[in-house]
Amino acid sequence: IDMDPEQSSSGVADGAVATPARIQMIKELLVSMGADDHEPKVKHLLLEFLHKYVAEVIQDAAVFQGHAQKQELDLDDVRLAIQSKVNGMFSQPPPREFMIEIARAKNAVPLPVMRPGVHLPPPEHCNLAPNVQVATEEEGGK
Repeated sequence: IDMDPEQSSSGVADGAVATPARIQMIKELLVSMGADDHEPKVKHLLLEFLHKYVAEVIQDAAVFQGHAQKQELDLDDVRLAIQSKVNGMFSQPPPREFMIEIARAKNAVPLPVMRPGVHLPPPEHCNLAPNVQVATEEEGGK
């Protein structure tokens, strides 16, 4: 049976096909963020990422729960797992002020003066010279 992965049978007798709830949720999320035009596979990729992320967070939360020797998983364990995942997985860009300060320091150094003409590396690093070696018979050549 060849079935479109975005659609599943809802058991309706008239042949109507319903979209799975999670795919519909991701579709609504994309639309709410202004991504109306996207490939159909995007929803499945986001669903896969969501599943992987949530599974890893729950596994990390279970590790924190075990470390704290608690009987049940609670909200603090999940928050700690999310925070550790965010700190390690998603990096934040440096502050704008810091980047402006680095740019000012870099731009304060003047560029070197360019001399006219063609700029080539030293001759030993150029591929302009002949690169032929002749082997004589006494050196083992045939």
